[in-house]
Amino acid sequence: MADRSADGRDVHELPHVDAGRLFEDPLAVAEEVRPRSWVARSDVGLVVVTHAGCEATLQNPGLWPGIHKLLPEMGLDPGQLAGPGGNLLSSEGPEHVRLRRVVSRWFTPTRVDELSARVHDLVDRLIAPMTAAGGGDFMTDVARRVPGPVFCWLIGADPSRGDRVYALSEVLLKAFTADPALADSVREAGVAMRDLVDELIAEKRRDPGDDLMSIMIGGVDAGEITIDDVRSLSFEMLSASTDNTAQSAGAAMALLLRHPDQWRALVDDRGLASRAVEECARVEPRVRLLPVFAPADTTLLGLDVATDEMVWMDIVGAHYDPEVYPDPYRFDVTRQHARPQLNFGIGRHYCLGAALARMELRTLLETVAERWLEIRPAGEVVIDPASPTGAAVPALPMSCVPR
Repeated sequence: MADRSADGRDVHELPHVDAGRLFEDPLAVAEEVRPRSWVARSDVGLVVVTHAGCEATLQNPGLWPGIHKLLPEMGLDPGQLAGPGGNLLSSEGPEHVRLRRVVSRWFTPTRVDELSARVHDLVDRLIAPMTAAGGGDFMTDVARRVPGPVFCWLIGADPSRGDRVYALSEVLLKAFTADPALADSVREAGVAMRDLVDELIAEKRRDPGDDLMSIMIGGVDAGEITIDDVRSLSFEMLSASTDNTAQSAGAAMALLLRHPDQWRALVDDRGLASRAVEECARVEPRVRLLPVFAPADTTLLGLDVATDEMVWMDIVGAHYDPEVYPDPYRFDVTRQHARPQLNFGIGRHYCLGAALARMELRTLLETVAERWLEIRPAGEVVIDPASPTGAAVPALPMSCVPR
């Protein structure tokens, strides 16, 4: 790292934060650092604590997704885990554009919206037993059972495979912990996910349709990508598509349980569902810390970043930045964000499935608000901020009063 920061201070004069505390409570760290600096030092790398700083980090072409570094720290070979083909998270430049061009053909607003009626019906079926019983565990009964079938519809697979996709996604996301103790379980889930992907490719070869998997295979036939690319891209999307969305749904309902006035606002005006999705993601982001690294010397807002330096974006800290979100500790489903919440990233690595995830979450909130007049916790409402894969809701027991 260079000797001086962007504002002329010696880099070693930047605030220093304890790495353990950063992972345990990134919001508290951001609140302490932000009045003094947009960036701090830690034993695990630089820590960016402002919304503007995180946006600049995400848009910086000299900083690459941290999974490149985290997997080897677990003793995992990225090529062995996802296969030898290219994927979006590990590619840059023309290679990234080439891969993204093929898969983005499916992710149009029209196609995503076409799935919303299916999602509504799915959520309606899943909440029906809770409605009849007057309650249940929202995570087990609903949240974990929505994203799997939706992604199966997207790739043209039988939705009965949804539970299998979810279970594998839940394990594979633990790769972001860089914990060697979890390496064997991640590796085993990787083998199972590759087997599932090969099954789906074989099925679509025999019976192509109007779905994402068929579009990718069409890209192979057109010489745009290889079959190994299809395997790696499918592995990547199936891994990321379900657990994150399920946990985001659980966090949203947990927040609404904690704030009955905001639930009432949503019940009275279901048109607020889109704003509610964004506000829930701001207040309880699934992604709390997001790492990138410098493959070569680069600069970030005038600060020199040395080769192999890790830069941790404090996403939850950015979401409580009063420069961007006035009165940030107020949870308000009517809030209109001046700047986007950062769960889906921005720039060249902006989450390809962001529109799909937003639609799922919006439709879920619209549907439950359509069916339930009141909701109440039936136990402690816990959002675990230090879960290995991000903010998580382990269980959500609740009661409901139908309309």
